[in-house]
Amino acid sequence: MVTTPRPIIDSVVRSVCGRDVECLVPLAGGGMNETYRAEFAGDVAVVVRIARQPTPWFIDEAHLMTQARDVGVPTAEVLGLEHQEHNGELLSFSVQQFLPGSSLAELVGELPGTDLERLVMDAGEILARVHSVVPDDERGIRHDLRLPEEREVTRVARIVEEALGPAAAVVVERGAEFLRHEVTTRTAPQFSLAQGDFCPKNILVHDKTVVGVIDWEFAGPAPPAYDLAQWEVDAGDPLHDRLDLVRRGYARVADPESADAGWSPAFAIDWTLEKLGWKNPASPAQFQRCVDVIARYTGC
Repeated sequence: MVTTPRPIIDSVVRSVCGRDVECLVPLAGGGMNETYRAEFAGDVAVVVRIARQPTPWFIDEAHLMTQARDVGVPTAEVLGLEHQEHNGELLSFSVQQFLPGSSLAELVGELPGTDLERLVMDAGEILARVHSVVPDDERGIRHDLRLPEEREVTRVARIVEEALGPAAAVVVERGAEFLRHEVTTRTAPQFSLAQGDFCPKNILVHDKTVVGVIDWEFAGPAPPAYDLAQWEVDAGDPLHDRLDLVRRGYARVADPESADAGWSPAFAIDWTLEKLGWKNPASPAQFQRCVDVIARYTGC
């Protein structure tokens, strides 16, 4: 990944915070972006995210994070946004409040089982609060179910066959058939605000308490089933099979069955088909998980 020159980062942080950066620490888990912890004197820090996109980035993200925070979702405060040209490329900066803690994904295997289950349920309650926000169709990324294209399905099936064998390729084809049936025969689901990447890596825990949900870059209008399906596909072992805990926490605020409306299988398959076709392949474990999820819902 191309990295932004330190003087540019220092200048942006100084402009937003009015203080000089003493130490800049790269953070993992920034997705497509550069992510740093910028430290000041006195053990004070902020998070700096940097995107390279053709249009100004992070604007909708900041707006949606504020909306979520207004209904009780723990999110970082966005302290400032800046956009600069550098070497003919637009750099977008989001300077955010630093939230202490570790991701829930990092704590799997370290926390007692009872604490882990409680935290997943707490995350489910937070997700229900996210979904209580009425979406603005003009803000964020809209997530619709896509009708699978035959050419793309053939390409993905070929990739899967090379990696996992012909039986797995048949699973992919049946998944595409299932998704086509859902899209063409059912009334489209209602939309709410979706977090867009709801999984343990984006749930911050401190002192055995969920203190933040991070990475709202893909937030936007979507049926609630979109976030629930992402957990099932992306949460990682063993939490990807504990969607029941997410739903139990969700039920503290809203009925998860009504919110899901039976659409989780379709959104899960839609997401797995996309991941299986990535130009930069998912990890072998993620690859197998995608096929397993499709098989679960198609009876393969």
